[in-house]
Amino acid sequence: MSTPNRNAGPGSTSQAEPRFTPDALDRRPVRPSKAGYNIGLLAVGIIFIAAVYGAGMDLGALLNLPASIIQYGQLMAQGVFQIPDETVTGYWISSFDAMFESVAIAWVGTMVGAAFSLPMGFLAARNMSPLPIYVVVRFILSVIRAVPEIIFAIAIMLPLFGFGTGGGGALAGAMALGISSIGTLSKLISEAIEAVDGGPLESSRASGSNQMQLIRWAVLPQVMPEIIAIWLYRFEVNIRASAILGVLGAGGIGSLLSVVFGAREWDRIGIVLVVIIVVTMVVDQISAFIRHRVIHGGSVREGGEPQEDDDAPGPGDGPTVEDDPAPKSSRAAAGL
Repeated sequence: MSTPNRNAGPGSTSQAEPRFTPDALDRRPVRPSKAGYNIGLLAVGIIFIAAVYGAGMDLGALLNLPASIIQYGQLMAQGVFQIPDETVTGYWISSFDAMFESVAIAWVGTMVGAAFSLPMGFLAARNMSPLPIYVVVRFILSVIRAVPEIIFAIAIMLPLFGFGTGGGGALAGAMALGISSIGTLSKLISEAIEAVDGGPLESSRASGSNQMQLIRWAVLPQVMPEIIAIWLYRFEVNIRASAILGVLGAGGIGSLLSVVFGAREWDRIGIVLVVIIVVTMVVDQISAFIRHRVIHGGSVREGGEPQEDDDAPGPGDGPTVEDDPAPKSSRAAAGL
């Protein structure tokens, strides 16, 4: 009985036996199909085209867009860069007055939302309130968030408080922003409360604290910086929203913009837009700086040297290494 030659040389025609039997893992991977990806892109395109034609949009107007931007931009720039005589100065003053009214409306609305959002946030946090209260408060907040502030203003606040700049119109805008802010702020605050570290809560409960003491000493120190940052960010959002509400008659810069746009006074429209952009950017920068300081604290100056402690021992105070009673061998092993 002959055995196969396993040590055949290079000139041998015999083929070596495979060490193992190939299976599915040894096959070359198959390129995944792109059919689903292509079908998804096609569906998105079809829905986009259907939405355009369903809404009656004229895409041909996009061809005239560059020329229109140049034309109306020149008209508004003429108003911004014209010689500031008494009439033009009055335009700037009235624009800044209306913008500051919008900022005041946004601030009052934010304060209303902040005052109610803090307790509502605790009631809507699963780790702070019983399940029945949690479910009811979450449902109420969902209803509030489902209604935009524009609907609050048109359907409820403006008929109750009145229209126009100042007085009832401004109060209607502030209340609309405040109610709308309650839903958003309460949800964000409840999520921040649910994400707190559970260690301080367990320690507070173990020490016999009641619910109010638990909130005061275990929860608020953890979430208050984030809550303040959320309030400030909502203030920035409310400034933009107050301008939109003003167009509906809720006062502020929006009311002035609606008047000058109805008269097609492009020079005044340019002044109003510049005022809106400048004031909004300034408020955003101030708010961002405060949020950063609240969350991260004060920054340490680079290259600053730490202050010396008066109670710290000086170079000549205390025992030196030479006065150490320990043997030199022990000090050498310790690296002294």
